[in-house]
Amino acid sequence: MAPLARVSGPITWLAVILAVAQVVAPVVPFSGIGASPNESTTDLLITPAGWTFSIWSLIYLLSVVFALAVVWKGATGTADPRRLLIDLEIAFAGAAIWILVSAAEWTWVTPIVLTVMTVVLLDAARIAARPADDEAPGWLRVLARILVGIYAAWATAAVFQNWAAAIGADLADPESLGWQLTVLILCGLFGLAVTAAVGSVLVAYPLTLIWAFLGIPATAQGETTAVVWVAVVTIVALVVTTGATFVLRRRRLDRAPAVA
Repeated sequence: MAPLARVSGPITWLAVILAVAQVVAPVVPFSGIGASPNESTTDLLITPAGWTFSIWSLIYLLSVVFALAVVWKGATGTADPRRLLIDLEIAFAGAAIWILVSAAEWTWVTPIVLTVMTVVLLDAARIAARPADDEAPGWLRVLARILVGIYAAWATAAVFQNWAAAIGADLADPESLGWQLTVLILCGLFGLAVTAAVGSVLVAYPLTLIWAFLGIPATAQGETTAVVWVAVVTIVALVVTTGATFVLRRRRLDRAPAVA
């Protein structure tokens, strides 16, 4: 196996700076400058309960810890540390920018920013799910996979919600069920596809999506039964798909020839 891939220099410290920047950015709207995220978005029938958004605190914490660990160890726990770090730096910067454009209530800019974040985070998920060097510290590999899994999954849920919010603000009736169910189903199918691809390694991805979808029945219960059922079916499908990926991965590992 190839030696541990290393990364060092300004790119590692940039990760720390941007990880901190995304933590600091929410101070702007919450200090009264512009609208807060919940004020600048359109309330929809498929909007998750407010408590689901507390996951940002975990994302912020893991981002800072991981960035500092990269500076310390000069590695990311993956075979392509530079690309992973660039992906995460774009995501960190995007999260800070998203807060600022949300505060400015630029309705159509926020989903564009989240789309960019989702693309780079899914690329990071692809890298993190690959086999890593045995020389990499085990805790660093685990940390990378947890951070990337959670961040990529939350971006997946958020990008569909943000596009729906933009559509509901200017193009469609935010009280109309049909188009919102379509968005919710597309989000679920997209998440299931990613889970099938990387869920056996990045288990934090399906778990975070389940967290997001749990918040939808919490607000839709008693109002829109169809939304509740789509969310519940998606959660069950995520659990089944994750379990299936584990079984298939275990079978592949059992069949793989032993390395001397």
